Amino acid sequence: MDKRLFFFCAGIASCLWWPWLPARELWIPLAILSVAGGQTRPAAAAFMLGVVWVLCFSHWQLSWLQTTDAMGRSQIMTARVLEVQPRQDGVSRLIVGLTHLQGQALSPRPRVLLSWYGENPSPQPGDRFSAITQLSPPHSLLNPGSFNSARWLLGQGITARGYITGTLAISPARTGLRQQLLHRFNLSTHSLASQAWLRALSFGERSGLTSDDWTMLRALGVSHLFAISGLHIGLVAGLGWLAGRLTGHYTTGLVAALLLAAGYAWLAGFGVATQRALLMLALWLGLLWWGRFWSGRRILLSTMALLLAVNPWLVLNLGFWMSVLAVAALLALAGGRRSLWRLQLGLGLLLLPLVMLLFGGVSSLSVPVNLILIPLFSLLLIPLLLVACCLLLLWPPLAAPVFSLLNSLFTPLMSALHWLAAYLSPWAELSAFAQGMILLLMLLSLALLLPAGRWLALPLVWLAGLLLWPGPSWQVRVLDVGQGLSVLVTQGERALLYDTGNRFPSGFNMADGVILPLLARLGISKLDYLIISHEDSDHSANRHYLASRLPVAKRWGAWPHGMPCRAGQLRQWGRLQLEMHWPVSPSGHRNNDSCVLRITDGRLAVLLTGDIERRAEQVLISRKTRLQAQLLLSPHHGSGSSSSAALIEAVSPAWVVHTAGFGNRWGFPAEEVQARYQAAGVHQLITGQDGMIHFAASGDQWRRVGQGRPGPWYQQLAAWRETGRNAVGPLE
Repeated sequence: MDKRLFFFCAGIASCLWWPWLPARELWIPLAILSVAGGQTRPAAAAFMLGVVWVLCFSHWQLSWLQTTDAMGRSQIMTARVLEVQPRQDGVSRLIVGLTHLQGQALSPRPRVLLSWYGENPSPQPGDRFSAITQLSPPHSLLNPGSFNSARWLLGQGITARGYITGTLAISPARTGLRQQLLHRFNLSTHSLASQAWLRALSFGERSGLTSDDWTMLRALGVSHLFAISGLHIGLVAGLGWLAGRLTGHYTTGLVAALLLAAGYAWLAGFGVATQRALLMLALWLGLLWWGRFWSGRRILLSTMALLLAVNPWLVLNLGFWMSVLAVAALLALAGGRRSLWRLQLGLGLLLLPLVMLLFGGVSSLSVPVNLILIPLFSLLLIPLLLVACCLLLLWPPLAAPVFSLLNSLFTPLMSALHWLAAYLSPWAELSAFAQGMILLLMLLSLALLLPAGRWLALPLVWLAGLLLWPGPSWQVRVLDVGQGLSVLVTQGERALLYDTGNRFPSGFNMADGVILPLLARLGISKLDYLIISHEDSDHSANRHYLASRLPVAKRWGAWPHGMPCRAGQLRQWGRLQLEMHWPVSPSGHRNNDSCVLRITDGRLAVLLTGDIERRAEQVLISRKTRLQAQLLLSPHHGSGSSSSAALIEAVSPAWVVHTAGFGNRWGFPAEEVQARYQAAGVHQLITGQDGMIHFAASGDQWRRVGQGRPGPWYQQLAAWRETGRNAVGPLE
């Protein structure tokens, strides 16, 4: 049974690596193969069944994208609010279930993420409303170290995102019991400094936590304490068991444990980790009542199979894997008598590879801090919080003193944790090289403990040699920053950054989202040059923020107190020469004032052009400067106002990169521009389609590293939708 459960889950998890979404008709032969092999090859049959199920589920959930004309233009929609995620910057995010689009009923009802702007309060969970909206399929910026929003959206069951341009009508829902309790909680704790922490622990509502709070939780490795999961559900169930056993009946204790745990999970909003913990608890209690024994492994596999049978897209949810693998690690360490510190240390070591891969670093204080906080939460804080929540339901006035007591405990505790995170700096960002070496050392140590492990160690030593092999002399990375520009040029650990991408009213910015994670991944801790081509926000918006986050040796271009760009400037940077060809009279405020920089090692060159337009191109060519470069960034993101035939001839590139955002409203790169480059025989790439574009120097030509997008199927949904629409067509 364990083997079949494992391979069923593995079949569903295989969708993580599908290069494309197979045709829906493929489920029939796969199902036949699964049934035919059920007796002779049960593991293979279970794997095939998992593949069939996730394939059918994916097509069922995504079908509305191909059968409705929903993307890229304004639509009238009717929806029910499922979840509200308020933000401090005045922008709320709504997760809604669409019922109608342009008057057409939808089935299944797709989950959509919408941005709500403005001062008017957003609808609340349960409300129904009609609005004008613009939608787009899930899409993510594709850079090493960047957050994969397409995967995150599907992992939440969300198949489109968009924003509201006008609200037509709102029908408030009746306030449910959970909302009433949350309202009572807010009234009882409105003056408490630790209200946000108490709300996160009792209701699973973590929107009140600030970015500094999240940074502290990550730095100390204690985020799991505020994501209601196995620790909290198990503790509440234990309290229910003790209360039930006071009656003297074994079954009453089991029922009380399950009911109290289910009530707490309901109060917390049934998150993924909560669902897993509650389901495992229900299976275990059911087996106890039945008088049967299952191993922890079988209970975990059964829980995974049940959750994935209901929602196969949970495999795209990183929280699901963190929860499952943490339990698996605990089960692996559960044998024999182990002290708490040894158990915590073992858990930290087993989860170290996953934490490094997901968060790009490790915390040096995770083990000691958890050794203190886990007993504190288990024996004092969670029981007190549970008593306060029960009083909210039964006698609200008595809940306030308990919350005040909790506040007196939480306030100094959180202050101490913030102090630890700020002054001891326990979080260590690890480059991809450091992560690879740590993983290889761990695997090598494991291999040497196995019989004949020395033979397994040989390929690991070979991989270590590849990691230590010197890289190319210099590299160019054109980052995927949406509709904007940012280019990173590196010589080993030395770096030059040309432009910084944009930042938005929502708080999201390309420095935190793209540039800083990439620099950390590459092990780069400072910039030799930060060059800003001109003042437009899609080029310059993060200059001051980046300069505050890491040392910048030289500031060049559109800086208040930097060195302005001027034609004729030459700088030697390591083995490379920096040649500034434009502007002649700098001001930095217009497109035609953009810094035009040529970087060369004497044989190979890249030309960075900012947003110059045809008039500047003509003057630049007339100056008879050396513009030839094998790699060109098309001026102004491929706008029709730039990339004249004369410029293309003067540069004579082998490659051109258009830094145009996915589905941008200007239609960049323009069709006539692409036609001119094609006529000149130039290879063209677009960041919005290909993700980050990476070139490495190889003699007198550029070698493209990797092939960028398409990547897994969930990063190609826009192209998949268009292919399907051409075949199916919209419903009338």
